[in-house]
Amino acid sequence: KLSNPHFHPNICIRTTVINCTVTAKGLEDQLLGEVVANERPEVEEKRNGLILGLSNDKKQLKDIEDKILKVIYQAEGNILDDEVLINTLNDSKTTSAVITVRVAEAEDTEKKINTLRESYRPVAIRGSILYFCTADMGTVDFMYQYSLGYFSTLFNGVIDSTPKSSNLEKRLSALIANMTKTIFYSVSRGLFEEHKLIYSFMICAQILKNQGDISEQEWNVFLRGSLPSIEVENEERENPDSQWISSTTWNTLANLERSIKNFEGIQESFIRNPKKWKEIYYDSNEPHRQTLEEPWNKLLTPFQKLLLLKTLREEKLVFAITDFVENGLGKGFIDPPPLDLAAAFKGTSPFIPLIFVLSQGADPMTNLQRLAKERNWDERLQLVSLGQGQGPHATSLIEKATKTGDWVVLQNCHLAASWMPSLEKIINNLPDIDVHADFRLILTSMPTTDFPVSVLQNGVKIVSEPPMGLKSNLARSFADMTENTFEEMPLKNKVAWKKLLFGLCFFHAVVQERKKFGSLGWNVKYEFNQSDLEVAQETLKMYLQEQENVPWEALLHLTGDIFYGGRVTDDWDRRCLKAILQTVYNPEILGDSYQFSPSGIYKAPSEGSLQSVRTLIDKLPLIESPEVFGLHSNAEIAYQTNESQKFISLLLSTQPRLIGTGGKESDSDIMTALAKKIQDSLPQPINTEDLNESLTQRDSNGALSSLTTVLLQESERFNKLLSVIRSTLSELEKAVKGLVVMSVPLEKMYSSLLDGQVPANWQREAYASKHPLNEWIKDLIQRVAFMKDWALNGQPKVFWISGLFFPQSFLTAVLQSHARKYNMPIDSLSFAFEVIDQPLEFITQPPEDGAYIHGLFMEGGRWVDGKLEDPLPREMFSRFPIVHLIPVQNHVLNPEDYQCPIYRTPERAGALLTTGHSTNYIMPASLKSNKKPDHWILRGAALFCQV
Repeated sequence: KLSNPHFHPNICIRTTVINCTVTAKGLEDQLLGEVVANERPEVEEKRNGLILGLSNDKKQLKDIEDKILKVIYQAEGNILDDEVLINTLNDSKTTSAVITVRVAEAEDTEKKINTLRESYRPVAIRGSILYFCTADMGTVDFMYQYSLGYFSTLFNGVIDSTPKSSNLEKRLSALIANMTKTIFYSVSRGLFEEHKLIYSFMICAQILKNQGDISEQEWNVFLRGSLPSIEVENEERENPDSQWISSTTWNTLANLERSIKNFEGIQESFIRNPKKWKEIYYDSNEPHRQTLEEPWNKLLTPFQKLLLLKTLREEKLVFAITDFVENGLGKGFIDPPPLDLAAAFKGTSPFIPLIFVLSQGADPMTNLQRLAKERNWDERLQLVSLGQGQGPHATSLIEKATKTGDWVVLQNCHLAASWMPSLEKIINNLPDIDVHADFRLILTSMPTTDFPVSVLQNGVKIVSEPPMGLKSNLARSFADMTENTFEEMPLKNKVAWKKLLFGLCFFHAVVQERKKFGSLGWNVKYEFNQSDLEVAQETLKMYLQEQENVPWEALLHLTGDIFYGGRVTDDWDRRCLKAILQTVYNPEILGDSYQFSPSGIYKAPSEGSLQSVRTLIDKLPLIESPEVFGLHSNAEIAYQTNESQKFISLLLSTQPRLIGTGGKESDSDIMTALAKKIQDSLPQPINTEDLNESLTQRDSNGALSSLTTVLLQESERFNKLLSVIRSTLSELEKAVKGLVVMSVPLEKMYSSLLDGQVPANWQREAYASKHPLNEWIKDLIQRVAFMKDWALNGQPKVFWISGLFFPQSFLTAVLQSHARKYNMPIDSLSFAFEVIDQPLEFITQPPEDGAYIHGLFMEGGRWVDGKLEDPLPREMFSRFPIVHLIPVQNHVLNPEDYQCPIYRTPERAGALLTTGHSTNYIMPASLKSNKKPDHWILRGAALFCQV
C-alpha cells in the first residue's frame, strides 16, 4: 500500500492510471447515508426500498418495450388481424400506465425523502472535512496513518454517543460539535506536540474554505506567497519607512493589493499613516491582538489579517494561528486535554493494537505498568525488547498470549525492520483464529517507514514524548537521582560535588535546549543524551572522591572534548560547547553568589538536601529566556521565525502538488507566462573575450593576475548557470505544450516554480542561497552585473564578496597576489582585518596591499564606532562596514579579539570537508571588542554573505 503514490510521467503516458481512492463528494454521500441510517433508520430504509422499487419498475417498462418490439417484428401479414398482438399491446399499455404512475409517485416520494436526508448533509460535510484533514497528516509524519474504516467507527460512535434532541437544528449542532471534538482528540493524542496546531489549523481552515470564507487564492498566497513577479526596478510606490518595512515586505504588500480582494489601497494607507501601522505591527509585542484602524479592521477577514501579519511580522504567525483556531473552533483545539491512557485503552481490542510512537528520551513503560497494576494485570504483562533474533521469541509469546489473555508489549519495533512484515501478517490473521477476549498487543516504536501501514491505520496511536524546556530537562535529571547518590561524597568535597553536579545537569540541559534556536544555537543539530550526562557525572564523582582539589582542567577536557565534544563535528560548535561548559566548571561556582545567567534566576543551589534542589527547580520559570543560553533577546525572534517557517513548510507538504490559483488562468498558462518573464529578465552571458586591458597584463613570468583568473573562473560558472536556466525553461515550455515528454526533473521544476522556489536543477549549478525565486533572480542579475563591470572596467575599488560563486578562491588570489608582489611564501600569509567605517562611495582608490570587501551582514552583534556591540532590539541582521583584508606574514592573533566565522548563508551548516569546516564556511574574521570573546561565542555572532 502506498499512502500517496506518484508515478513518473513516462509511466502515465503508456498506461491508464485509475484512482480508486475516496473523493470528498463520494465520502460525503457515504457518510450522509450512515448518519441518516443512524438518525432516521425508517427514512433510509424507505429510500433504499424506493430505489429498488424504481429500479424494478423501470426494468419492467424496458421489458414491456422489448416485448412489443419483438411481437411486432415477428408478426406476419396485417398486424390488425393478429389478435394475439392486439391483446399483447392492450395489456402492455395498461401495465405501462400503472407502472408510469407508480414511478412518478415514487420519484415524488424520493424527492421528499432526499429533502429530509439533505437536512443531515452538514454532518456529512464536517465528517468528510475531518477525514481528509486526518488523512493529510500522513504526509507530515509517516506514523500518522488512519484508515477509512477506523474513521468510520469513530464517526458512528459519535452519532451514538451524542445526546438526542427532538429539535433537528440543535441535534445537528450537537452532532457537528461533538464529532469535531471527539475526532480531533482521538487523532491528536497520536500526534507530536509540534504537529497538533497544524492539525487543528487545517480543520479550521478547511471548514472556512467550505463555507466560502477563505478563497483558493488566499489559501495559495498564505502557503506559497504571491506568484513571483520578476522585476528589478524600484517599487511603483515609495516605501514610507524602510527602517521597519523591508523592500521584500513592501513588494509583498503590493502583491497582496494586486491579487487579494479587500486589500485595495493598503499601500496608500501605509504611505499616509506609517506611524500608526508601525505602532501596531512593529512596536507591539502582540501585533496579532492589535485592532487595526478602520476601514481595515472591518474590511479584512480574520484570515486576511493572518496574511497581513505573515507579511509584516512573520515570527508572530504561530501565535496568531493559535488565536485564529481558538476563535474558530474553541480553546480545546489549541490546548487538548492531557493524555488519558485508560480512555485510549478502551479503543483497543484483541485485534486492534495500542501503538506508542516514541521520541528521543521518552519511555511510556511507567504509565503502562501503572495501568496494568490498576487492572490487576501487572503479573500478566509480557515484555519483549525487539532486536536481532527476537522475532521468533515475540511470535511464540503472542501465540501463547492469545490463548491465556495476557498483554504482550513489543518494545522498539523500529529496531526489527526485517520482522515487521511478519508482525503485520500475525496481526491481520488474528480475526481468523480463536483469541482470548482479554488479549492485548502493545507496540512501541520511533517514527519509521518500516512500520506496517495496515497496523498503523487501524491501531490506537499514542505519542510519548518527554516535556520540553530547560526546567523539565533539569527536573528529569534529578527525578531519578537517589539520596545516596546525592549525598555519597567525602565531607571535604561535598559542597563542590553538589554544586558541580547541579552545574553539570544545567550544562546538559542548556546544550540540549539550545538547538531550538536553529543555526544560532548550533551549526549542526546534535543528539546529546542521558548517557553523556551519566558518564560525565561518574567521572566528576570519581575525581572528587580521589582528589582533594577540583581538577578543573581535566574536567573541562574530558567533558568538553570527549564525553560531549566527541559528538560534535563542527569546530565552531566545539568552541561554543566549551564556552558553555566554562560557565559551570569554574572555581566561582563554589561560591553562593555565582549565577549562571545575568538575570540571577538560574544559580547553583546552596548546601542542602536533594529535595531542596528539586524544590528550587520547581520554582524556575516554565519558559526560559534566551539570556540563560548566553543569547541576545533577538534570538527569541529568530526562534519564532524558524517555527513559523517550519509550520508553513509542513502545512504545504500536506497540500496537493499543484493547486489552481482560483483565477481564470490555468497553472499551465501561469507557468508559460512566468517562464517567459524569467527568460526576458535574464542578462546576456559575460563576455570574457574582450576584457579590460588592465586585466590582461602579465607579470615577468608571463602569468595573469590571480584576481583575473578568479574573474574568468567566476564568469564561466555564471555563464553555465545562465545557460542551464535558459535551456531548462525552454524544455519546460515545450513540455507544458505537450511537444516533449514531461520528465521527472521537469515536473519537479514545474512544481518549484509554481511554489515560488528555486528549482533543484538550478540550485545544483548555482551558488549557495536561501532566497525564494523572486529574490534569487534579482540577486543573480545583480551578481552578473557586478562581474560584467569587473570585466569591462577593470578591478573594482571594493569587491562585492557576496556576489562571488566561490569566495575562497578570491581570498586565496589576494594572498597569492601579495606573495608574488613581495616574493613571500603564500603558506606564511594570513589576513588581518581592518574595518573601514566609511560609506562605499567615499572609497576612491583600492588599497596598496590586500583588498577592500563589502556586502557582509552580521547576526548576534553589530559594529559601532570601531568595536563590536550587541545588536539593537529586533535587529536580526546588521550591515557590516567595508573590511580591508590585509595579508600579513606569520600573523599572531590577539587573544582579546573575537574570532568571528564568516559563512555564505545564515544556515551555517553545510557538507563537512576534510578541513573540519562546512562548505558554507569561508574564513574567520578577527574583530575588536570591549567584551570577552566568550560573550560573542555564546551569542552565536557570525558574518554572512547573504541574508
